[in-house]
Amino acid sequence: MDRIDRNGKDDAQKARIIFLSLAALVTILLIWSFISASKARSERDMARQEVETLKQENAKLEQLVKDLNQDNESLKKKVQQLQAKPKAKPAVKKKTKSTKNKPTKKTTKPSKNE
Repeated sequence: MDRIDRNGKDDAQKARIIFLSLAALVTILLIWSFISASKARSERDMARQEVETLKQENAKLEQLVKDLNQDNESLKKKVQQLQAKPKAKPAVKKKTKSTKNKPTKKTTKPSKNE
């Protein structure tokens, strides 16, 4: 009988060890999944923030492109207007006789009275 009781205790102890091992394994898996989920959430949040930053930069660049396109169109219109105007012939400059430069200061002869 002593053997039967001993076998029963061993089986109960084995079952208890298996249960505790499974509980420890489940606990480890839960901790690991929480850590993984936390990392995934932080990566997701960083990606969302980066997407928002890129959207803002994209909007700024789109506005810049629109402004540059408007400037380009206005310059094209000016070019077309200038090309449409008849070109005036440049005036021919007439040659004029050059006169010798006369001195501006008059030199006076010293008077005899002095």
